[in-house]
Amino acid sequence: MRVYKVVRCPRCGFLQLTTASRSVRCFGCGLSWSLEPDSILFSSKDLEVARNFLLRLKRGESIGFKKASEAD
Repeated sequence: MRVYKVVRCPRCGFLQLTTASRSVRCFGCGLSWSLEPDSILFSSKDLEVARNFLLRLKRGESIGFKKASEAD
């Protein structure tokens, strides 16, 4: 089963969804970077949940969340 991840490009800051597990290519600037757990802003097995999270981030809505690397 796929896991949908919301990530931010380290170069240009573009937010996007990916199902990649090793490396990601930015749709904004074309940079390829290796996907580390601390670079994943959100992940879900449900595409709609991940999409809604991404849309809320892009709209600038305040979202109370922690990165997976910051979880207790």
